[in-house]
Amino acid sequence: MSTYQISVSYDRLDIEDLDRMELIAAAVPDASFCAVDGQTRVEATLSADSAVEAVESLVNRIRSVDNLAEPLRHELSLMAVPDIAVMVGVNRETVRLWTIGKRGPGKFPSALDSVGDRVRVWAAHDVYRWLVDNSIPCPSGYPLSPHEVTDANRAIQRMRHCWSNKPTLAMVPEWTMVRHEEATVPVIRGTQDAARC
Repeated sequence: MSTYQISVSYDRLDIEDLDRMELIAAAVPDASFCAVDGQTRVEATLSADSAVEAVESLVNRIRSVDNLAEPLRHELSLMAVPDIAVMVGVNRETVRLWTIGKRGPGKFPSALDSVGDRVRVWAAHDVYRWLVDNSIPCPSGYPLSPHEVTDANRAIQRMRHCWSNKPTLAMVPEWTMVRHEEATVPVIRGTQDAARC
């Protein structure tokens, strides 16, 4: 079993709704929350047999206490030189020299891209592996690789698809008087057969 750093973006999850956030915090005690571009990002470190299982566990835990929150995707964790320096506890210049091979054990992973004013960014997974392989202390929990992020996002989409196709009770604004103790409850069903999920 491995420990993974999970970062899932949610829609319809308001971090200012303290009652809902307390329920989620009870279900996922080590989670942290932040608002990014109108969405809420939930970050947690979870142990599981695979990255996909860790993501599914997080999403299922949150759904068990709040079925209105809608998971959108797992975010690929990126790091720039300052992020790496803070994580490892060294100065930026040391990290910069690692990245160009002038200090340290060498063979630092290639940057994924440059953003903004030529700021290079790396996949957090690649940096983490390099640090571990070279016995440089770093936090526990593997960030997901780009391949694992793709698999996790497919799993989230499958889960959302299953939820949308299961029969659920529809919201009724007001209950009216019922005769003979019988009532008709509206049921909403998706276009696919719920038995497949």
